[in-house]
Amino acid sequence: MTVLFGLVILAGTVIGFGIFGASLIRSAAPALMRVPRLAVLTLMSALGIWLFAVMAIGPMLAWLISGPNQFMPGASAQVCQRCLQAASPLQPGAEIDTIIPVVLLLLAPLLLLAVILITGSWLRHRRQNTLRTLSKSLPCDGNRKMVAGHNVLVLPSQSPIAFALPKRRCGIVISPVLLELLDEQELRAVLAHEAAHLKQRHHLVLALLHGVIVPLRWIPLVAAIADAVPHYLEMAADNAARSEVGTPALASALLKLGEKPKMADRFHGPADSLAEAAVTLHAAGADRIRQLVAPASGRLGIVPVAGMLGLVGILMISSVTVHVPYLQAVLAGCLT
Repeated sequence: MTVLFGLVILAGTVIGFGIFGASLIRSAAPALMRVPRLAVLTLMSALGIWLFAVMAIGPMLAWLISGPNQFMPGASAQVCQRCLQAASPLQPGAEIDTIIPVVLLLLAPLLLLAVILITGSWLRHRRQNTLRTLSKSLPCDGNRKMVAGHNVLVLPSQSPIAFALPKRRCGIVISPVLLELLDEQELRAVLAHEAAHLKQRHHLVLALLHGVIVPLRWIPLVAAIADAVPHYLEMAADNAARSEVGTPALASALLKLGEKPKMADRFHGPADSLAEAAVTLHAAGADRIRQLVAPASGRLGIVPVAGMLGLVGILMISSVTVHVPYLQAVLAGCLT
């Protein structure tokens, strides 16, 4: 049966990509690093298409089986059956009788979507509260000054800090120690890096990503994308800085900054525990210097990228094949 074969392909690709996609993403890194902004778009799209495909498994399985629907109130059972028949490519009576209520298979995508939306809304609320509290703790309208053409907040700290909050929440924050540590070109590079985070709306990308991944972080594919995207955002900001100031100045600045200091080392006061990684983006990390001065050959990641795009294409075609008939059935009036 064509539908059964399609279900096997869809489910197998969803499960396989969910488990082994993490290895593909890691292997594709040499190629993705060359185009970090495109890499972020590709990974976010792959995650969205994978979720779209997961939501297609239940409705596709509903074409193959029939089950009890007596527990559905009123005419709901008839409406459900009418929409299912309008969307199904099979002739009536070709289904396999089971004890599984078909309505559960049809509602599964909506339940998954509801979980993601509720979790995302909760995380957004928590994130906004963190930002609001942090903004109140930091003197955002206090010691502001123009440094290398950027309006920055100079925050007293014993560490050479540089990070960016959303523009309406203080924006670029640095410390006096940073001004003493870096020369003029290095400082320009760091501030250009932080300005790129704001201009390219990296905080919004991270907020969207975190809203989706939390309930699914246990899946290898989702965990790999969650780990990779922040790195590519940093690389995108690095590329913006190096195009403005040059690679040597940026690499030298990153070398002096070293790894990101711990939060407790950055602040002394009410903000100590509030500047979470989820709401700040940093210009630090010696591990990025290698990518700046001696990047790996992009050819090493071409085959994994091609494999990843091929799997995403299969998922996209399969899921569209399932979702579109249901959408057409709804538009044709199966609900009325």
